[in-house]
Amino acid sequence: MRAPRWLLAIWLCFLARAFFYGAALPLWEGYDEWSHFAVVQRMAFRGEPLVSRFSQIPRDVAASLQLAPVSWECRYLPPPSATYDQFWRIPPAERARRESEFRAIPSAWALQDSTGNLKTYEGLQAPLAAWIMTPVLLAARHAHLATQILLLRWFSMLILSLVIPLTFLTARSVFRHDATACACAAIVAAMPGFLIGIARVSNESLAVVLFTLLLWLSVEPLTRLRLIALGAVLGLGLLTKAYFLAAIPPVALLLVLNCRRPRALLVPLVTLAIAAWWYLRNLLTTGTLSGMWESAVQPTATLGAQLHQATRVPWLVTIDSILFSHLWLGAWSTLTVRSWMYHLFYLLIALAMLGLAFRMSTSAIRILAGFVLTFWLGQLYHANLLSMVWGIATSLGVYLNAVAAAEVTLCVAGLRALSPRAARRFVAPSGVALFALFDLYTLHMVALPYYTGLIAHRPGGPVANFHPAAANSADFLTRLAAFKAPLLSQPVLAVLWAFYAAATLGLVALSFAAARRESSH
Repeated sequence: MRAPRWLLAIWLCFLARAFFYGAALPLWEGYDEWSHFAVVQRMAFRGEPLVSRFSQIPRDVAASLQLAPVSWECRYLPPPSATYDQFWRIPPAERARRESEFRAIPSAWALQDSTGNLKTYEGLQAPLAAWIMTPVLLAARHAHLATQILLLRWFSMLILSLVIPLTFLTARSVFRHDATACACAAIVAAMPGFLIGIARVSNESLAVVLFTLLLWLSVEPLTRLRLIALGAVLGLGLLTKAYFLAAIPPVALLLVLNCRRPRALLVPLVTLAIAAWWYLRNLLTTGTLSGMWESAVQPTATLGAQLHQATRVPWLVTIDSILFSHLWLGAWSTLTVRSWMYHLFYLLIALAMLGLAFRMSTSAIRILAGFVLTFWLGQLYHANLLSMVWGIATSLGVYLNAVAAAEVTLCVAGLRALSPRAARRFVAPSGVALFALFDLYTLHMVALPYYTGLIAHRPGGPVANFHPAAANSADFLTRLAAFKAPLLSQPVLAVLWAFYAAATLGLVALSFAAARRESSH
């Protein structure tokens, strides 16, 4: 089998899917996207290398939040802001007036502060991703706000696409067959919770790529050059997102067990040289290492207080909320699907964990399992902290995309261990097919109908079921193109959708074809 050709095809399929997600998701639908974008704006247009979390958001962003429909989780915003549920009930003439005013937002407003209560609170995040996006935004400084957002989303998707070859390399360290490694990369490419959670302006795309690179470096032999690379990637990751703190324990254990020489010090030395200044700054300005809002609110919380709080948290419910939001949660509108769909994946995960008992003797599997375990512990710590501050014990499952390559590789390894020998080569391709079907369903039966007003939240509950035959979908593309970049006309969106659909089905076909070809050699 010629792995590079198959991998390139899977990579291109992922890009087609990612570009459609970046185009189709409404303005600011990604988690905290407007604040992330405002941080990049202040860096690019005002020359602020570090943006205060208490700075005002620019005037153009504030105006867009009043004119365009906003996510369900932003329903606290005062009128004239309107959620998708409210916006599509507004008379057509008023909707047209809002969009016309949105199109007329001048680029000069990016240099003016708004006067409301909305702040660039994502300035608390480590700055590397925003620094990387700054030149792109500077190049598009004369473009409309919607075009700037689209370009940054697509730029982020180009960065995120590096996850595909990195997942292949990570999986190949576990499996002897390139076909299975390709299928693992295709699973990540098909996961619906992956793109709907990351196709936005944020630091998530860079963080996921760096974490996946860290996984691959960790399962390969630790040469001197690789140790330097490991330290550099960990340092860059810590300058991107605070959840890289969860990677420190497995990296330290890896060095202790596999590199008992002075050169193991290369990793912490390089890491500290790159990222120490940021965490020292956090300690000086917030009294906490991570600098995150919840930690800053409780900077003096003792270990005893945190342990006492942990005894009050319903952990099974918390784990369930994290896991289902990892599998699929409709971005900042927190859309969900039927519970049995999540439980089907829960069953497969449980079976995979059982199967891993037969494969834990493999060094690469133990290393990947260590990263997943410590990352989950970090998620649970975050949930406990949220419980102390807000009284809600949960954490966003989108963060788990950082270890998606490890999760997929471990699940495939576990399920293969339980499968008959003749069926093992089709375990990973079957996973691609399952996720592709899940993606097609969630996007077409839940997310896009909700964003275009064909369904809405029921009183006090989730969104209503979508019935295509009974829906008035004549103006679907018109609504989908609303408040988007001028580039995204209805024909362009239709073409992007066609590429998305072909790429999603192509991932399935490629995975099964590679499996059959591998078995014939």
